[in-house]
Amino acid sequence: MGSRKTHEGAEKVYVAAEKWIDCALRNDDSLFTPGKPIWSSECLVELRDWFLDRPQVGEGNFYEQLETQLEGCSTEAYQLMAEVLFVHFLFISEDKMGGDTKKERVEQVLGWGAPLFTAPADLVNGLSPGLGATGPPFNLDRPFLVGFIIEFVDQWKQLELDERNRLLDDPWAFKDFASKIDLRGELFKEKPTAHQAQLQALIHLVFPDTFEGSVSVRHKQDIANAPTYSSYITEPTDDVDWIIAQIRAGLERKLGQDFDFYHREIEVVWNPRFWNWNEYIKRAKGYLERGTLESDEIGYKKDIAERLATARYAVLNNTVEWADLVKSGVSGNIIYPVQQTKFRNWLDSSPQDVRRALEALWTHEDVNVAGRIREFCKQFPNTEVSGPGTRTNIVSQLLMGLDVENYPPFKITAFNNAYDRTGYDRPGPRADETELYVHALGFLDQFIDEASKRGVELRHRLDAQSVMWQIQGDTPDDQAGEDDSEDVPVPDLKNLAEKMHLTVDFLDTIQTLLEDKKQVIFQGPPGTGKTYVAREIAKHLAGSKDRITFVQFHPSYAYEDFVRGFRPKTTGDGFELIDGPLLQAAKRAHEDEDEKSRHFLVIDEINRGNIAKVFGELYFLLEYRDEGIRLQYQRDDETEFSLPKNLYIIGTMNTADRSIALVDLALRRRFYFVEFHPDEEPVKGILRRWLEANGKSNLTWVADVVEKANEQLSHDRHAAIGPSYFIKPGLDDDAVERIWKHSVLPYIEERLFGGDEVSKEFDLVRLKQDARSSDGPANAETVTTGNNGAPTDASA
Repeated sequence: MGSRKTHEGAEKVYVAAEKWIDCALRNDDSLFTPGKPIWSSECLVELRDWFLDRPQVGEGNFYEQLETQLEGCSTEAYQLMAEVLFVHFLFISEDKMGGDTKKERVEQVLGWGAPLFTAPADLVNGLSPGLGATGPPFNLDRPFLVGFIIEFVDQWKQLELDERNRLLDDPWAFKDFASKIDLRGELFKEKPTAHQAQLQALIHLVFPDTFEGSVSVRHKQDIANAPTYSSYITEPTDDVDWIIAQIRAGLERKLGQDFDFYHREIEVVWNPRFWNWNEYIKRAKGYLERGTLESDEIGYKKDIAERLATARYAVLNNTVEWADLVKSGVSGNIIYPVQQTKFRNWLDSSPQDVRRALEALWTHEDVNVAGRIREFCKQFPNTEVSGPGTRTNIVSQLLMGLDVENYPPFKITAFNNAYDRTGYDRPGPRADETELYVHALGFLDQFIDEASKRGVELRHRLDAQSVMWQIQGDTPDDQAGEDDSEDVPVPDLKNLAEKMHLTVDFLDTIQTLLEDKKQVIFQGPPGTGKTYVAREIAKHLAGSKDRITFVQFHPSYAYEDFVRGFRPKTTGDGFELIDGPLLQAAKRAHEDEDEKSRHFLVIDEINRGNIAKVFGELYFLLEYRDEGIRLQYQRDDETEFSLPKNLYIIGTMNTADRSIALVDLALRRRFYFVEFHPDEEPVKGILRRWLEANGKSNLTWVADVVEKANEQLSHDRHAAIGPSYFIKPGLDDDAVERIWKHSVLPYIEERLFGGDEVSKEFDLVRLKQDARSSDGPANAETVTTGNNGAPTDASA
């Protein structure tokens, strides 16, 4: 059967998996040092004692906790854990975790227990490109997934050799054994089902020609339950994998073996987030039969269109009241409230610029809609409203003044939802306002055509758009109420990783932490890009700068500045209650009509303020987002305040400044912490990659110098020099010397309480000579990079 993955490089993964089967399941051998009994019962029992029965020892991320857990165990146990991680990493696709990162993590664990040795090259090749997509559990639940491998092999070793060989010859018996493993470790008492994704990966790695390459139990159930495939099921059973095997056999008779259930044309059939046109029209028909289309959608949109038609006449004839009429038309719930305000502010500040732009959009001349949008957007500054989707939203409402039945309103989330549900291609990732709207009109035209073929009448594009608007939130009946983190749509991180010279795996981890706890803090020495990454990832995940609030704490920052407080009225007559950035951001998040929107509050230098005092009730709300609380300053007519679930918080924290107080444990419990350190991922290697990507290969010696200086500063972890000092436009030899003399060296001298001796030790010329005379740093990992976008603020 064709369940084995066939994409380029997949076979290398299967070869590595087969070697593990031979070493660990058929024998007690080692992957990395053949002939050494690493996968033995003795080593597994030791790893059980140190890892499975000592869960969550220490603080920090998975690897920091793991180092604490294993401290003091034998060299063999360290090597076994490294080999367990190797097996765990095999399935994960390249876009979720790069092969270089996997290798570094494996060798990091090896290095804890013995002098570092590298994994064999043929095995390292097997770490890339991976086999399939993995959702957030592969980051959040890594201890349980890794622990399952240990638990499984430990109990496997208790079988007689003949029984092991029998199970390795019978995929269904093997699956039955693996599925019924008794999870004895203390680790699993917290989350007894968190290992399921690793179980699915395991049975595919061992029997790739029998079990599908999917780690999602829910996706497997969706495939098995898809009505379209029911005719292929000749042997009904409760075993989802056996049902899928029957479905695959039936599909192979039509499609051949070279197909994957995750190919778009296949996935639209079984994945509930894809309905295909038949299901989409069925939903549309069901809504139309209610007879409420006019009252729900058409009536108020035509009212807006009439007001905009009046405004159009006033604009083209330059009547006195044209601006007020435009404001009257730009109203209602079609444009997001924040954007509505921004457009009106632009109108107030630059009325003649707005009128010229509207004349281009509403002209009487025979210009197609694409030309109208293009000319309007040329005169619609991005500084007023940014983001193609948001700008198209505004343009679409204005176009209603031309002909609402032909030019209905546009919201990018609603249309993307419809594209996915029907299998209609989305526009390209760099589509501008014109392309987004024209693409949407094309979808509405096909919607009308597909509906007509099925006996459903949609009179015009406004009907089609309005029905789409109404059914976008529908959920297939058999999926109602379910929640699966793997199905939450998230923006693609690959382009962002390339832009910032970071790995997709690192950004995916941050995204996972944000989705899990809603708040993270980036901590590390200055110049490591914390602020830059915080702002960029917030902008990327939010989809618009308008959903981001940025504040910087300082010693005089107070609760009244951040949350709410009394301030003198501008008239000078008494005081008024003013909302701070927290309440302003929360209000925007609460009012956002897009239920899947993400809003961000970025707090720079979060530990420079008196956090407990500034945060106030936020300590409670960060942990209990479903509950309300009365604010310190609250109006009599207000209900209790709650923190919206779609408001995420990213803080940055400088760990080098001795004048800054430590963060209390209560706050640490409410945030995830992400380390930014020049000698560790993700910061390690960024400067070299940026120099090479920006045509400055002649300056890669700067990266050598920084690494050499950081070696000399290794006794003080927080004194390290970050790459952002040198990631600047126009960098040349003179600029490097200037930055070193007037920025880096004073920082080192202050940190080390030094004078002349420190200046000599960290003299730029001397470090440059030392770096050139030594072997230099190890070859930097290869990372696909963009042309810009690395951290630029040395204080980040």
